[in-house]
Amino acid sequence: MNIKKFICCLSSIIFFANFVFADEFLDECLKISKSRDLKLSVAEEQIALAQTRLNSSVRSFFPQITLQSKFSKGSTALQSVGTSGNYSKEEYNSEEYGVRAVQPIYEGGGTRATHKYNSLMLESAKYNYTKTKEELFSKVKLAYYEYLTLKMEYVALHKAFEKVEKLFLKTRLEYKARAISDLDLTEAKNFRDKVNNLLTSSKINLEFATKKLIETVGVISLEDIPAVVSDELPDDIQEISFTLDDCISFVQINNLEVKIAKSQIEMAEAKIKINRAKIHPKLYIEGFYGKSGEAYVTHPLELTTSWNVAAKVSWGLWGNSFNGSASTDRTDPTEIVDSSRRVETTEFNFQLGILDDFQYFVDAKESDVGKKQTTAELIDLLKNSRLSVEKAYNEYRVSLNEAKVLRDEIKLKERKLALMQKRNDLYEVQTVSLMEESWKYAETISSFAKQLYTNYSSITELEKLTLMNLR
Repeated sequence: MNIKKFICCLSSIIFFANFVFADEFLDECLKISKSRDLKLSVAEEQIALAQTRLNSSVRSFFPQITLQSKFSKGSTALQSVGTSGNYSKEEYNSEEYGVRAVQPIYEGGGTRATHKYNSLMLESAKYNYTKTKEELFSKVKLAYYEYLTLKMEYVALHKAFEKVEKLFLKTRLEYKARAISDLDLTEAKNFRDKVNNLLTSSKINLEFATKKLIETVGVISLEDIPAVVSDELPDDIQEISFTLDDCISFVQINNLEVKIAKSQIEMAEAKIKINRAKIHPKLYIEGFYGKSGEAYVTHPLELTTSWNVAAKVSWGLWGNSFNGSASTDRTDPTEIVDSSRRVETTEFNFQLGILDDFQYFVDAKESDVGKKQTTAELIDLLKNSRLSVEKAYNEYRVSLNEAKVLRDEIKLKERKLALMQKRNDLYEVQTVSLMEESWKYAETISSFAKQLYTNYSSITELEKLTLMNLR
């Protein structure tokens, strides 16, 4: 293997290692932030709440069964035979126990619509959890990439400033030796100050980016993150293999806000069905089976079979309400306290409420407006999502091209500086000229770091919008 191939191989290994460290650091940041974010915890509890609502709606399909037991004890006044106005008190007790069940037969589709509505609520809660998580991850990634690029920039500028500082000290010696003029020394100082300003700005920005990353992840310091992050400028820029049309199609399929909006439209439709069910008759069957009996305390209490069946109907008549019922009660004869007590009864009951359900019109209008609103929001969301994807994708392409050009320029300037340094050692190139080229080199590093962050952030935005791992 020749020396050229060896250097290329070594560069590839270093580049790969740098990004392995970076990915490991980012993975740790994401894990820690996910475990400590309160909004994500609340979103998870909302899923549990929606699941409870769904379970409750499933229960509505089955009979409502009640075990009941009733005991009573008291006294009654009995008129003595052949007397007028004379009463005697006799104590009695009674007991009843059994099973009561209510089963809906027909509700106009209201129960199914309610179940569908709660199912969509659970689906929306899951989408909201994923959306909250992706928003958190996006914030962490942006904070991390800002910290990463600023750290790379600061390290590179610090090295550049050390070289410029040495060159400036050399110009002072040259000035004392009267090898250069006062103007050259002033110009050299100006180049040194410019590089120093770039370094100072980079340091301030890095300190703030560090604080932002700490706050976003939820740690006390970066030492709490068990991973290493690279501080060397990458030799290549990450690219994605998807086109703009691919990303737009991903948005229509995967975008969480679009999914939530579609779920809300379906929820609005389910709400309309729930409201329409009010104008359909609702039929219920209610029944009781058990034992009951009454007797004076001087007689043994004997319980006999008791049962009843009732059919109930309710009907919302466009602002009015109708309720009716028909029931049959049966109790086997036995010794009872009240001789007028009935052992078999058939009863009919009808009620018509006049204008007592105006809320129906409010709910109907609210459901209709809600569906139109969510539909309009979905249309706007699709438009804005496509524009957002195109904007992020264009930023990615521009920053990618700019970063590649600037990275090549950095390599070119490094070669040029190395050559000028040799010529400066031979007094063929002025130190001031070498400092000017060093300042341009530092500016290129700063520009490259900015474009590199734009590249990272635009891809992060695309991944957030498309819910796809694009790299």
